[in-house]
Amino acid sequence: MNTSLLAFGDMMKDMVNYFANFETATDGCRTVALWLAIALLAAFAAAKLVLWRTAPAEGPDTRQAKANRIALFTLLGYAAAAIITFAACYFSDVAKEEESLVPITFFPLLAFAVTAVAGGFAVALKPTKAVKISAVSVAGAALVAAVICLIVYYSSGAAGEWNGVENDPGNSAAMYICAIALTAAIIGAAFFADRTKGFDTRAITFGGVCIALSFALSYIRIIRMPMGGSITLASLLPLMLYSYMFGCKKGLVAGVVYGFLQAIQDAWILHPAQFVLDYITAFMAIALTGCLRNVPALKGRMRTQFALGGIVAGVTRYLSHFFSGVFAFGVFGADYAEEYGISALANPYFYSFVYQSLYIIPEMIIVVAVGTLLLSSGNLRREITRYGEFGKPAAPQPEQAARAD
Repeated sequence: MNTSLLAFGDMMKDMVNYFANFETATDGCRTVALWLAIALLAAFAAAKLVLWRTAPAEGPDTRQAKANRIALFTLLGYAAAAIITFAACYFSDVAKEEESLVPITFFPLLAFAVTAVAGGFAVALKPTKAVKISAVSVAGAALVAAVICLIVYYSSGAAGEWNGVENDPGNSAAMYICAIALTAAIIGAAFFADRTKGFDTRAITFGGVCIALSFALSYIRIIRMPMGGSITLASLLPLMLYSYMFGCKKGLVAGVVYGFLQAIQDAWILHPAQFVLDYITAFMAIALTGCLRNVPALKGRMRTQFALGGIVAGVTRYLSHFFSGVFAFGVFGADYAEEYGISALANPYFYSFVYQSLYIIPEMIIVVAVGTLLLSSGNLRREITRYGEFGKPAAPQPEQAARAD
């Protein structure tokens, strides 16, 4: 087991490998999908910039709504094509014994991806309320089924045996308690702080773009930790801005989708509750970036709202990874203690504190600093006020909402 941070040369090789990996059909599919996502995001950004610069001086600009709708259907079409192509390549590699297939985990996750995209199409077509509820319910049921299958598989001990870890009953119970408590706290805080309504075409479009952009940026790693986690080029910033613009409740959904993408990208899964803590709860916490945007004392202070909300989100994410590190990965602390001659690392709490601090704190400092710097632009603040949903009976004037701290 590699128990040290990757050397600089290895980090660069690892980073490049994500952008040009064609070793198997599945790897090639991932690489092509990544570059297509980057191209689509660049085209979307360029189109929005052109429309913004050529917007009419008076009257509504209907071109923006049309552009959002085109982008939404393009993104959904891309997602559907990517799922079909990836599944075909994956089954091809399984037949060649280049990939391993665990049916109880693969097929439920595939079903969730399919139903989520289908639900996106249903909502994008502006159906009746009953159809919207049905689409969301089916996707939600698929997600619940996927989670149940993961719990059954990992509770069987197969995952622990594969990774050379025995699941301690006490640690398992502690992880379940932490996962349930933290998830409930995040959802409760999000609903308490958010006054916005449900998804519309604009919210879905921006959500899809922000998730894709964060996922693309997550491949640009400054440092990759040996057992999961990395410092990236502000990869969470698009998700944080989305949660700030559209509210915590929509940010929760975006965080769950992004968490599943992270699990596919670089999975370290030893236990079902650890999966929830590291890939669901931790990224749901990013939604709390928008928890302070309606606080009266911070009215008009967009940079302060974002920075403080980002700190709240970062601390909550840290706690989620910390408890996972203690109860799921703490057993590996003894290996680090022996290799580095630091006996304190054998303590799972100290080990998890050190491990999570090495990448989460620098990652959140980078993303909050970059986000605050971007919000120094009055034009960006005006655009956020224009397109965001702030749960007000009447939107504030751009000049007031965009003023500096």
